[in-house]
Amino acid sequence: MNVYWDLDQLPEEPLEPIMTMGNLDGVHRGHQIIISHIQQEAERVGAPTLVVTFEPHTRRVVRPKDGFRTVMTTREKLHRLQELGVDHVLVLPFRDGYQDMTALEFIDEVIWEPLKVRSVFVGPDAGYGKGREGDVRLLSSEGRRLGFHVGVIDPLVVAGRRVSSSLVRRAIENGNLEQANRLLGRDHVVSGMVMRGFRRGRELGFPTANIADEGIALPPFGVYAGWAHTHDGGRFGTVLNIGQRPTFDGRNLSIEAHLFDFDGNLYGKELRVSLRHHLRAEAKFDDAAALKAQMRRDAAEARKLLGLKKAKAKA
Repeated sequence: MNVYWDLDQLPEEPLEPIMTMGNLDGVHRGHQIIISHIQQEAERVGAPTLVVTFEPHTRRVVRPKDGFRTVMTTREKLHRLQELGVDHVLVLPFRDGYQDMTALEFIDEVIWEPLKVRSVFVGPDAGYGKGREGDVRLLSSEGRRLGFHVGVIDPLVVAGRRVSSSLVRRAIENGNLEQANRLLGRDHVVSGMVMRGFRRGRELGFPTANIADEGIALPPFGVYAGWAHTHDGGRFGTVLNIGQRPTFDGRNLSIEAHLFDFDGNLYGKELRVSLRHHLRAEAKFDDAAALKAQMRRDAAEARKLLGLKKAKAKA
């Protein structure tokens, strides 16, 4: 998959793609249907597929003070789009003037002139241009004028509710992982770069990778079981703790992953943890010994839920 981080990185010869556009936060099942449509059309006419998205999420620029958390990082979004087989992704740096483009400017200067797009597939509520002034009607009108097709894809409805990034985000933040994963069509992934921590986990016999908080939507503070995916393609059963280390009077958010049967160095690398099960809420223990005993129980329960063998007894 080719990734372009601004218009000036595009090939000189227009791609003439079949495309979709938007934040695509979560790349949920609704997004996946649109991507499937662009792939079908691309195969029919012999054209490449393209996704146009933004970095950072447009809401972080338009409403910078509301503490907005995305469903995924841009790196995770690119990973997911590659998994889905998209040919090209154009990531527009939204702060660099794109937030001030009118809808017509966006169509002319992004969609048409550098790309010569053949077809654009979007949902019925697609918005673009300053203040999201552009809509499907304008896009279709300009498509007729310039010579590209616009396809409007009906939203996906699951259990009577329209699938959206907002719905996914609320499910995650409310701790409803089952619903979030159903809407995403996969497990919700907490990802970030691994940084050095206080090494308390190692002292307790449970070394952890401390994942940087990169503004991803998080479930309530607690302990979770899932699968860690390392930068080199490894996959390890994992206990993930999200919270503030109350036993040690912590105050700052901490995201710590203990990978089963892992021996290696993750510092400075990206770690992706897909969440599968909620084990328990965060709790403050009387001392380190009590916490260590609970961590053993957490690890045993996680191994059981993930279908892993029991840990080997230490000599």
